[in-house]
Amino acid sequence: MIQPHPHSGSDVTGTCGPIRLILIAAIVLCTACNNWIEDPGPQPVYLDDSAFMPAMNILGVLRPDSTGGVPMSSVHIERSYPVGQFPDTIVIADANVTVFELEGNAAVDSTVFAYSRFNSAFATSEYRHATFSPEAGRTYGIACEKDGFPRLTATTTVPGVPQIAEGSIRLNSTQLSFSIIRDQRTALYDVHYIMGDEARTARSPRPETGDVPVTIHLEKNDDSSGWLIIYAYDLNLSEYITFNVSIKPNTFRSAYTTVQGGFGCFGSMNILRKWIVL
Repeated sequence: MIQPHPHSGSDVTGTCGPIRLILIAAIVLCTACNNWIEDPGPQPVYLDDSAFMPAMNILGVLRPDSTGGVPMSSVHIERSYPVGQFPDTIVIADANVTVFELEGNAAVDSTVFAYSRFNSAFATSEYRHATFSPEAGRTYGIACEKDGFPRLTATTTVPGVPQIAEGSIRLNSTQLSFSIIRDQRTALYDVHYIMGDEARTARSPRPETGDVPVTIHLEKNDDSSGWLIIYAYDLNLSEYITFNVSIKPNTFRSAYTTVQGGFGCFGSMNILRKWIVL
């Protein structure tokens, strides 16, 4: 039997090299994925073994628009519950919800929100008020109270109506672009351009400096005119909407909230509606 020269396998190696490289890459990738799943991420600096304490979880949004003559501002409240327990309902419909208008730290006016659909003006009941309309630039606080739960409080400053920089609008067959004048009370904008039954959207965070550039890409057959609607979110809602909610196994995540005495977010927004013609 003729024994191969130690280097005579180089041809075989050269032939199978790509397959071997693919196998090695697959092994490395699988190993990396397993490490991503199994390896612990950031961990708490201490262990909290205190008993479960119930708390309210809210989403409250103050806004100046209305539907069917009823203001759109609303507050949704749910209850927290221990892991492994599943209550029949988590919605809290009998809390005392009061919104305060603030000057500094002092309340100068208060409005009690009631849990209602307002004669089917809305699809579901939430805490609302028949005449309340927030003003741009004003600061409002909220207090939610219910027996057995901590008192939940929060504040928000209503952003101004978005203002488009003069002469910045550019509209052609492929895109609509413009600049929104900087507002320190707003950190995020959702922009919608509506042409008949079609809509194009863009989300624009406020940059660290300067005005906010916006570009909406259009199809060539889109209409050259339509409604431009801009939603401006206060600092609380901007953070809440963009918060990273991804979950990695074996990784500690602290509770996220913009309120005190509970969980969730209380924020505000303002709106610009403008007809655009090419």
